[in-house]
Order: sequence, then C-alpha cells, then structure tokens
Amino acid sequence: MIAFGAISYGLVGAMYLVLAILLFTNWRGHRAGAYLAIASLVSTLWASSLALQFASDSVAPMLLFLAEVARGAAWLAFLAYLAGQAGISPGTRRTAHFVWLAVLCAGLYVWIESIALSRAGNISFVLNYGGLAISLVGLILLEQLFRNATPASRNYLKMLVLGVGGIFAYDMFLYSQGVLFAVNDTATWIARGAVNLLFVPLIAMAVRRSREWGLQIFVSRQVVFYTTTLTTVGLYLLLMSFGGYLLLEFGGTWGSVARIMFFAGAALVLFVLLFSSTMRARLKVILNKHFYRNKYDYREEWMRLVSTLANFEDSSTRQIVVKAMAQIVDSPAGVLWMLDDDERVYRRAASLDYDGPVSDIAVDDPLIQFIKKDGWLIDFGEFRRIPEMYSGLELPEWLAPHSRAWLIVPLVSRQQLLGMIMLCEPQVVPTLNYEDRDLLKTVGSHIGVHLAQEKSDSLLVQAVQFAAYNRLTAFLMHDLNNLIAQQSLIVENAKRYRDNPDFVNDAFETIASGVTRMRKVIDHLNQRSADNPKEKIELGKLIMQVTSHCEDRQPVPVARVGDRPVWISGDRDRVFMALTHAIRNAQDATPDDGEITATLESTDGKAVITITDTGCGMDEQFIRERLFKPFDSTKGTRGMGIGAYQIRETIRALGGDVAVRSAPNEGSSFVFSLVRSN
Repeated sequence: MIAFGAISYGLVGAMYLVLAILLFTNWRGHRAGAYLAIASLVSTLWASSLALQFASDSVAPMLLFLAEVARGAAWLAFLAYLAGQAGISPGTRRTAHFVWLAVLCAGLYVWIESIALSRAGNISFVLNYGGLAISLVGLILLEQLFRNATPASRNYLKMLVLGVGGIFAYDMFLYSQGVLFAVNDTATWIARGAVNLLFVPLIAMAVRRSREWGLQIFVSRQVVFYTTTLTTVGLYLLLMSFGGYLLLEFGGTWGSVARIMFFAGAALVLFVLLFSSTMRARLKVILNKHFYRNKYDYREEWMRLVSTLANFEDSSTRQIVVKAMAQIVDSPAGVLWMLDDDERVYRRAASLDYDGPVSDIAVDDPLIQFIKKDGWLIDFGEFRRIPEMYSGLELPEWLAPHSRAWLIVPLVSRQQLLGMIMLCEPQVVPTLNYEDRDLLKTVGSHIGVHLAQEKSDSLLVQAVQFAAYNRLTAFLMHDLNNLIAQQSLIVENAKRYRDNPDFVNDAFETIASGVTRMRKVIDHLNQRSADNPKEKIELGKLIMQVTSHCEDRQPVPVARVGDRPVWISGDRDRVFMALTHAIRNAQDATPDDGEITATLESTDGKAVITITDTGCGMDEQFIRERLFKPFDSTKGTRGMGIGAYQIRETIRALGGDVAVRSAPNEGSSFVFSLVRSN
C-alpha cells in the first residue's frame, strides 16, 4: 500500500505539472490564469513531496507541513481572486487569506519552539486543525462563487467546483479524522493521492472551457485518440490485476486456476477491443463530439464576422472592415489600404485606433509585388527572425522601424489584390500556426469580396447618376432648341413688323424670357466639348484672366505669377473653367474679409498652380471620401456636386494631378501639377 501511495501521488504531481506548463505557455495576460498556474505548480511540489515521503520516508515533517499549507494557500488565493471578480464582499476574501496565514504562523511557532526547547513539537496537531480550517474556507468560497456566478460562467465553474471542491471535501474528511481521533489514518492518506487523480482532470476541463484562464491549446485528433486509448488500456490492466488479486485471495483451492483463466479471458477481450474497427470508430466519434475542439470556434467566429460586417454601408464605414479582421486575433489597431480608381496606388482607406506613420504604396512597390506573387500573410516578427522565409521582400522605409506592425493580411477578390490590412501587435503576441493563417486568409478573401461589391455598387450608383445627368442635359438642349426657334421666328418677322409697337414689345419680352432661360441653361451646363483641339497656353496670362473674371465677388482673388512665362499644352477653355471653378469654390468657403491667392511656380519640368484660401477648411475624411465624389454637394440645391470632380478630371486629362492640403478652420490649398510645355 505504501508503494501505491507513492505512485498515486507521483501521478498527481505529473498531472499538475502538465497543467501548470500548459497554463504558463498559453498565458494571455489574465490574472486568473496566473493564479491558477501558480496553484498548479505549488500542487506539483506538494504531490512530489508526499510521493517522496511514501517512497523513502525521508521528508521532514515541517517540510510536509509547509507543502500542505502552501498548496491550500495557493488554491485559496485563486478562489479569492475569482470571488473578487464575481463581486463577493472583501471580508470573505480577507478571511481566506487570514486563515492560511494564521495556520502558517502557528506551525512556524511550534517548529521554532521545538528547536528552542530541544523537544519534538506536535506539528500534526496544527496541521489537522489548520488543514480543516483551510478546507472549510475553500468550500465556502466555492459555494459563494458558484452562487454569484453568471449563467454563462457556470458552464466552466461547475467543473471547477467539482474538482477543487472534491479535493477540499476529501481534505476536510481527512483532517476531521485527525481532529476527532487524534490519529492520522495511513490508509486515508494513501487513498488521498488516488482521489486527487479523479479531481485534477475536472479542473483541467474547467480551464479548457474558460476563455479567460489562458488554456487555448490545439491538440491533434490522433494524439487525443491514442492517449485516450493508452489510458483506457492502463485502467483495464489495473482492473485485471485487482480481479486476479481477489480471485487468488478468496478463490480457495481453485484460486490459481481461476486467476489464470480470468487473465486469459480478459486479455482476449482486450485484444478484440483494440483491433475492432467498430470500437475504434465509435471511440473517435465520442472524442470528436465530446472532448475535441479546434483552436477556433469557427461557428462563433463566422457569426461574429458576419454580424460586424452587417454594419458596413459604404466607404465611410470601412473602419468596420479593419475591426472585423482585428477582433479575430485580438489586435488593438489596424490600417486598411485600398487600390485607387486608377489602379496605380494603394491608398489609406480607413484605420482603427492607429496613430503611427502611414503612406500610400505604389503598385510596383516590392511589398505589393511579394504579396501578389506568393499570396502570403506577412508576419513581421517572423520576417525579423527568419528573413530567408520571405525571400525578395523589402519593407517600405516608413514601415520597417515601426514596432507595432505585426501582420499584413491581403484582401483578394477574383485573383486581384484589392487591398490589405495591417494589424498591430496584441498585448500578448501568439505564435501563428497554419490554422491561424488559413482563417485570416479566408476572412481576407471574404472581406475582399465585400469591398469589391461595395466598389461595384458605388460605380453603379455613379453610372445611374451620370445617366440622370445626361437626361437632364437632353431636356436642357431641348429648351435651347426652343429658344433658337423663338429667336429665329423674331428674325423672320422683323422685316415685316419692325414698325409695329406691339411686335417690338413682344420681341423684347421673348428675348428677356430667353435670356433668363439661357442663364439657367448655362448654370446647369457649365462645361465645354471634350473634343476641342489642344493649344499652347501661357499660364500666367490665363491665371490673370481667371482672377479678373472672378473679381465680381468677395474676397477678390490675387494672382502671383512671376515674370517668366510658363507654357502648357491643352484645351484653354477647359483649363480656364477648371481654375474658375476652384476660385469660385474658394470664394464660397471664405468670408468676405478673407484672402484668396493663385500662385504659379515652375519646378522639375512641372507647372504648379496653387490656389490658397483662408476659409473654413476641410477634414481629412471629407477630402478622402467626399470632395471628388461626383454628385455629392455641400451646397444643397445650389450645386450639382460635379465641380471638384470636373476640376480633377480636367487636370488629369492633361497628364497632371490634384493635391489638397486642408484642415478645419485653417483654410485650404489646391495644388495643380501640370506637365510643362517647351
């Protein structure tokens, strides 16, 4: 029996050690997980000391006492922390700590007194009463904890109550015998190890079910299957040994024969079960259904993803896309890049709690080329550790020194890289395996399809709006034809009725009405034919003419063009109209006492026109999402929302581009870069 005690306590210590290692290696920063890992480690030392005592009887009584108190204190500290999280009164938690501290102090006092008086101290007396008190407080904490727990947390707390509660209940029985009979029953102490073997797996199941205690591990089905099989075989062999012992002990003269026949029959049953394909299949089903779980609960993850993306409406809510990706790996921040309409640059489209450096990324950048070529997730930590795995990858200069960058997930739709999401490191950075990568790439593809659909919907809406605009133009052209017909009629009848006062009055009224209607037409059709031939344009003179044309409104624009002529090639009327639109917009946004300047510069083969105002300004989101969006006007019915769009398209048609610098209440600057002509 002594050997059985050593073996059982040794197995308990091994189980606690495995649990402690798993908790420490998978710890995610939750304090409950730390308390539990420490309690498991202390229990490992406790079980090891008792196994050594039963094996060699060489452990000092004081060390055994300290092991018992330390184990009880560790579990009480864990339960006290959980009680605090559940809102249980601080007095109950303080009592738990006071009890184990009092037991420890009493034991140390008895030990010191025995050394000072050179006589044996009754340390078992303190252990019996102290162990009883610790067990009783532990059971009270468990009862309070379960009673105050939420329905969701009871799923794993009931396993914890059964496991830790069973251990404390047996300890209470053990120590109460010592208190009542003043004798420590050896058999009860030996059986304690075997009893703990039953309760430790329940604690592990509670940890596995909890998402806050840190045990999020992945074990293959093969490992679970063969481990369970070996464990079952071991228990079966123990039962065989026990049955053989009973037959030998109580079988009389037939005991030896009966034992041999029993062993033969039991071995036959064992081999039949081991090699039975039906039993193996049933065992796998049981394990997969009741004991095995993937690293991710895919149903929950997918439902959360769909629920998050359901709040996505248009480009103004693209931040939700970043959130949907970040929540999978507990990332606190991220950035989304999207391919622009010209498919030349990936521009920042949205961000989530990110304040680090960000820049646009050209389509020919090595980072983009690497993602297109391999379709990989880019793990910056792995890239720094094992750069040869990312052969050919070069990070942008602004990104390389940034320590928060963790992952880049490509967003692919129909084999086209629509964009990518950069995620920042979570508080505790996990090691990614194939399951993480597969899930993130799958979610990236889903989000890519989502964004592609959003882009298609936006283009469709624009097409519908352009169609409506073309219909409006057709109606206006019809009005122009009517006006021409009216004017032609006046001209034809003028020779015959020019001396008739009534005719003259009617003619003036018709002309006045026509002028009014033509002004309305011009207001709606403030554009010229796209087929006008290109010509040489001297920008200095053109800017002077534009500012002079706009002097009828306040504030009066000021031109600063320099003395040297700057030439470009293009449609003069369209450039004139684009600059006029820009200055008119500046006048709309600037108070009468403000300033508007139009500056011309020539640098690096470019003609740069900068129109600056001191008006109300615009924020970054408005510039990125609304400024150049056609038919999106802030002027209500006074505008059609195509002015800024026309300006940009006119400049781009000349091979140039438009940049905007602005901030709320700080004015705006529109910078037109044009290709200079000799």
